[in-house]
Amino acid sequence: MKISWFQFVFLNTFLIVLMNFNGFIFIYKNLSSNQLWLTIAIILAYACLVHIILCVIFVRFLSKFFSIIFLITAGMSAYFMQSYGILIDSDMLRNVFNTDTKEAFDLINMSLILLILGLLFVSFFILKITILYPSFKKQLGIKFLNIFLAFGIFCAVFLPLTKSFVPFFRTYSEMRMYNVPFYQFYALFRYYQIYLAPKAELKILSDKAYRENNTTKRNLVLVIGETARAANYSLGGYKNQTNLATPHEDIIYFDKVSSCGTSTAVSLPCMFSASKKNNFSNKAYEENLLDFVDKVGIKTTWLDNNSGGCQGVCQRLKQTHIFKEEYDGFLIEELKKTLANLDTANFIIVHLQGSHGPAYYKRYPKEFEKFTPTCDTNELSKCTLEQITNTYDNTILYTDYIVEEMIDELKMIKDYQNTLIYISDHGESLGENGIYLHGMPYAIAPKTQTQIPFILWTDDENLRQIAFKHKNMELSHDNLFSTILGYFEVKTPFYEEAFDLLNLKFGEKK
Repeated sequence: MKISWFQFVFLNTFLIVLMNFNGFIFIYKNLSSNQLWLTIAIILAYACLVHIILCVIFVRFLSKFFSIIFLITAGMSAYFMQSYGILIDSDMLRNVFNTDTKEAFDLINMSLILLILGLLFVSFFILKITILYPSFKKQLGIKFLNIFLAFGIFCAVFLPLTKSFVPFFRTYSEMRMYNVPFYQFYALFRYYQIYLAPKAELKILSDKAYRENNTTKRNLVLVIGETARAANYSLGGYKNQTNLATPHEDIIYFDKVSSCGTSTAVSLPCMFSASKKNNFSNKAYEENLLDFVDKVGIKTTWLDNNSGGCQGVCQRLKQTHIFKEEYDGFLIEELKKTLANLDTANFIIVHLQGSHGPAYYKRYPKEFEKFTPTCDTNELSKCTLEQITNTYDNTILYTDYIVEEMIDELKMIKDYQNTLIYISDHGESLGENGIYLHGMPYAIAPKTQTQIPFILWTDDENLRQIAFKHKNMELSHDNLFSTILGYFEVKTPFYEEAFDLLNLKFGEKK
């Protein structure tokens, strides 16, 4: 089949505009008035800009290459945005690149398979067609004429409506993330800048750290939940009894806790960082909480069953164990093994796969299927909100059981001060307002993705009374760093009493 260069460019413009339906739907829903006509105007203006870009970069020998890359990227991006209501930025790309085969298979369904086959067919078709290029001078003239006409139409459509468009795009700055495939290329560049570009030498922060008390025997188990949102914890007033196992009389539930990010890739490094959320950067290459406690002689162990591992947080620890088991329950036995070989002071981190979606039904054994009907597929759009919520609640119930069993293990350790903290890395959207999973930009993320459960149990009555005083205060991942340093009595300039919820001076402003 033969096709002219102009026809090839026009066809690609049409397909890319078509694949931006998520963005146009977003515009239509959020425009305050004249939604239909203003949306049509934006579609026409956007098509002109896309046509200009393609006219510039579709040159002899590279047109087919750019076409295939653009269409595959746009198609895959549009699919995940439409299916799960996510936006694809540099942090979401980090989640993608950190996904292991187990997690990747959870995303595979018939719709995705058909899409991939369709994109492969389109790519094969593009490779087989013959693009007819005119002479260099004639093509140059056609290029400039196309660019000139497209720019003229854009100005004629956009400029008279700037009073409507400019305030809209300023209010909804996230609109740029719907621009497939172009924003995804920018996100890939940002991903390289933040995560792959060569880093400076590790910045040492712990050189002045020391333990004031080396004699008191202490155990602290930090259980990091995955994708657990506070909205579905009955300890916080949720209608379904998702916290049946947790011994209510012994634990303290903090009900106003926010995460550092909306994805594991951001939240996990942030919660262990000496920096607070407002000034944390994944670009920083510096020591974290684990370096502090490990260097002062606290035996530190990391047990991990989450896809993506510890996100680099535990890379300098000697006692690191990464697992890929189907259910988290086996970690109870792993904790028992660790508790059987204690030092004077012990810090044990247990990282769960918890409630990771979209295949929530794979996160718990059948005996924990208390809430029904369930959503037994990874295609969440095929399930009702009730089915998705029930399945998710079962994952919370299972995690609650694991936490309770771990507390019971600590209760059997004598002659030690024992404490367990459970905190999630981020929350989750279950389909509310068409949004699923997590990873939305923090500024626009729903509270279900940023409000997280936080549980503390300790056999030290003094610490329990102090923590109880703070249970209704606003907390965040920012409190973890100083709370754990304070628990082990680690002295360092980076420790702040005002952020240590086990300190009587917690919350006091200097």
